Amino acid sequence: MKRSASRLRGDPVVVAHLNEYLSYELTGHRQYLIHAGMCRHWGFERLAKLQDAYWAEEVQHAAKIIARILMLGGAATPRELRPIAGAASVPEQLALDRTLVMQAMVHLQGAIADCERLADYVSRDLLVEMRDDEERHLDWLDIELALIEKLGPKNYLQSQLG
Repeated sequence: MKRSASRLRGDPVVVAHLNEYLSYELTGHRQYLIHAGMCRHWGFERLAKLQDAYWAEEVQHAAKIIARILMLGGAATPRELRPIAGAASVPEQLALDRTLVMQAMVHLQGAIADCERLADYVSRDLLVEMRDDEERHLDWLDIELALIEKLGPKNYLQSQLG
């Protein structure tokens, strides 16, 4: 006996927001993966492990977003935000990461508001969870960039070895 899957029909605005956020997650995944590899190559193992954790988190987020898009009867259609290339230095990497996180948070604010307006509280709650994770990541980035500013790049990087 064949089971038919019942699908919820989501609002196209919500599905579009989810796909846009999926684009940020997949861009972050690739960017953090490259940054982790570069940091590891340069001997900055502490930063490499943290970047590994962030790229793994992006994969988990992307899976949740894709599942929600499909639940709403949509198709996962992320777009390419920008080409990914490793930054030439750790401070540049952290600055690139901060820019991406800030852009994602701006998108999330609007997406959360639209989900609220359209009474899609499940999608809203998922996006609030994503926003909270982005805020934690932004806080970490701000701390690291402030340390670079206070200690200077050489002393900061010395603390990231091994």
